[in-house]
Amino acid sequence: MIGFLRGRLALKQPPALMVDVNGVGYELEAPMSTFYGLPSVGEPVALFTHLVVREDAHILFGFGTDGEPAPVPGSAQGVRRGSKIALGILSGSSVEDFLRIVEAEDTAMLTRIPGIAQDRGTRDHRDA
Repeated sequence: MIGFLRGRLALKQPPALMVDVNGVGYELEAPMSTFYGLPSVGEPVALFTHLVVREDAHILFGFGTDGEPAPVPGSAQGVRRGSKIALGILSGSSVEDFLRIVEAEDTAMLTRIPGIAQDRGTRDHRDA
């Protein structure tokens, strides 16, 4: 498991970024909430990470704070779709705001998240 990276920002093209850690370039995907806090390319950067392992890929997600990975699914079930939804969630709200929406069972707010359809809003957020 890769839980944290510290190095220099080598590439920054949402949703992708690359961190050079002692000559090794780590490719990551990150929500816009993380991109807003990134330094310029070439500057030092430190990111918390979450690794999703699928049959056809290993995807490393990067986050500016250690609380952000919470909505990223950890199980293999629905990882492909779930990871994209998780990036959408974190790009549109903070973890705290998302948790408030879930606790309030605010289906209208949930269905505004890309990838969650009106008919799935109630079921998806209860499984989160």
